[in-house]
Amino acid sequence: MAPIWQTDYTKTFHHQSYPAISPKRPELSAAGKTVFISGGGRGLGTGIVQAFAEAGASHIIITGRNIAALEATASRIHAAHPSTTLTPLAGDVSREEDVARVFAAAKQAAPAGIDVLVANSGHLPTVAPVPPASADASTAQADGAVTADWWRGFEVNVKGVYLLARHFLAAAARPGAVFLNVSAAACHLNPALPGFSAYAASKIGAARLVETLQVENPGLRFNNIQPGVVRTDMLTKSGLEDLPIEMPVDDLELPGHFLVWLASPEGDFLKGKYLWSNWDVDELKARQDEILAANKLATGLVGWA
Repeated sequence: MAPIWQTDYTKTFHHQSYPAISPKRPELSAAGKTVFISGGGRGLGTGIVQAFAEAGASHIIITGRNIAALEATASRIHAAHPSTTLTPLAGDVSREEDVARVFAAAKQAAPAGIDVLVANSGHLPTVAPVPPASADASTAQADGAVTADWWRGFEVNVKGVYLLARHFLAAAARPGAVFLNVSAAACHLNPALPGFSAYAASKIGAARLVETLQVENPGLRFNNIQPGVVRTDMLTKSGLEDLPIEMPVDDLELPGHFLVWLASPEGDFLKGKYLWSNWDVDELKARQDEILAANKLATGLVGWA
């Protein structure tokens, strides 16, 4: 059985990094750039921080709720890449006051502004079908907890991207600064995955938000990226590994390397597009005219029945 998440937009479907997206390629250098990464203390975020450090970023600001995890990531990566300054700043992307405080601190640390922002923070609510409401008053508290957990996906995955984007618009270092939103395959796979209503709905909402930001801000660059299937705590929580399907897992470095490539000048032609980290970048470049000539790689209806 073919993997349920795989698409064939490019004939080559990568599960590991490869030379064209290596952060060590001079053409992909992030030298002189300040990179802001939310959710940088664990999971996918650590690989993304590592990739931009390998690409020579001058300054990487990492944020998340767990300051100990952020400091551990910063310390480890700075030890391997001493020319990169790493600034860990704790905050919850769903709280407006936290995001404002983090960006104020980021401005002090990097007054020239932000060149690349990676919106990587995410929340996966409990994977379960939407339950019917109970008429029993004694279960009202439990019902409220279920709703709060479901809604938390929107607080982090949509409101968080919205708040990060607003502050990015104020802090962008230059025309052409890049905002990269880490999305999820669950938001656009068909048929819909049962149990993923909050996660899928919030991720597709955030994707459309990012596409709208691109239209509203043509001088900047916005992208949505499906990062692949990487073994993280979120993947374990999803239960997808337990399904009776073929599910090859991608290397942690693949999405980070792809994001470095996408943030480089080589990715400029994909402005506003929704992409998968697994797609081959040389094939994408070869199809540049096709991609630009039509409404490709964007959310929306495929056609009319």
